[in-house]
Amino acid sequence: MKNLITDTENKKIDVIVKYFLPVIAGIEMNVMETYSRLAKKGWDVTIHTSKDTYLKKNHLPKLEFMRNMKIRRYPFRWYGFFPEINYQETDLVSLYNFDMFPHMHILIRALIFKIFNRKNFKVLLTPHGGFNPEWRIFSKPQTFIKRSYHYLVANKLINLTVDGIRTVSDWEKKQMVEHGIDSRRIFTIVNGLEDEAYMDIDRSASAEIKKIVSGIGKYILQIGRIYKIKNYETTIKALAMLPEEIKYVIAGPIQEEKRYIENLYKLINGLGLKERVIFVGVIKGVDKFYLIKHAQMMVHMAIWESFCNVVHEGLSQGTVCIVANNTALSYLIKNGKNGYLAETYNTNKLAQKIRFVLNNKNKRVIKDIESRSKKYGLENSWDKITERISDFYTMIVQQRLILRGF
Repeated sequence: MKNLITDTENKKIDVIVKYFLPVIAGIEMNVMETYSRLAKKGWDVTIHTSKDTYLKKNHLPKLEFMRNMKIRRYPFRWYGFFPEINYQETDLVSLYNFDMFPHMHILIRALIFKIFNRKNFKVLLTPHGGFNPEWRIFSKPQTFIKRSYHYLVANKLINLTVDGIRTVSDWEKKQMVEHGIDSRRIFTIVNGLEDEAYMDIDRSASAEIKKIVSGIGKYILQIGRIYKIKNYETTIKALAMLPEEIKYVIAGPIQEEKRYIENLYKLINGLGLKERVIFVGVIKGVDKFYLIKHAQMMVHMAIWESFCNVVHEGLSQGTVCIVANNTALSYLIKNGKNGYLAETYNTNKLAQKIRFVLNNKNKRVIKDIESRSKKYGLENSWDKITERISDFYTMIVQQRLILRGF
């Protein structure tokens, strides 16, 4: 794609996302890495978000500044929040994820502006899997209401009001098109890789993470929210079939469901794995990549992913990744080429895959996978990805999306 940017200075963009830092997960890091770089390039960025973290409500500051971005926070209630956007002055309104609220308010407002020929701003959507979520994580009433809205109402609102859609994987694009979204406005731009992935990790990592890793010994690793969609149970059960020296390290924040973590502890204790499953909390920056690099492998058996940043991070370090054969994971990992696929809930098959990698760590078959993984994983830095996003956004502002020369 050619670089089209010549006049980003003072282009105003308002970003709407339910959570933002200090919450650290895929969407939040996507927003941080993308828009801090756009701000550095001259875009005027305001992030509109809630005052909530996963476990605490309404406790973050109303206004703060972070890496050249203005962060405006609002109390989040059942109807979401109403971001204070000057629709007459903004150039772009960028929606992240696909919550019913406040996204529906904004889409309806954009439609009204359009009907009365007053829509002078563009609407962007980066659903990051939110339009086609894993429906099994919702209750039956929630699924009925949300699914009906998405596929009977929201798809029409999107086609009428959204000027450009960024999907983070071809799987996500395919899902959206199948549910009625106009494919002509959808572009796939994958997520990028943090700057720390390119550093001398062994030299730059903290003494603290080095001590933790040294004390653990040999381990397999999963990074992600402690949440039922991540399917930690399958790997815990597989761990019971592996040599006792192998630990299972889980790095990530606990999300709202305390019952899920309690059930994991019951499973761990019931299998006698209390000393072998290690929760290390949130590990950030170069320390995260040190944890990845020194793992025997990464195992990610989530039941649903729209891209999967952490597997991408694993590839960047040449760490063999074993992932579930579903959703976007099977687009990111090609079985036997840059990692391995396993059936989502098949504990026995997963244990066999893990043993195969452990037993062949020093053989050509695994060394070749590690080499291909690292080459592929390092291709997309956030700087490169942001260039593509900046071009995409500029095309939309300039009403050039129809050219498709992107």
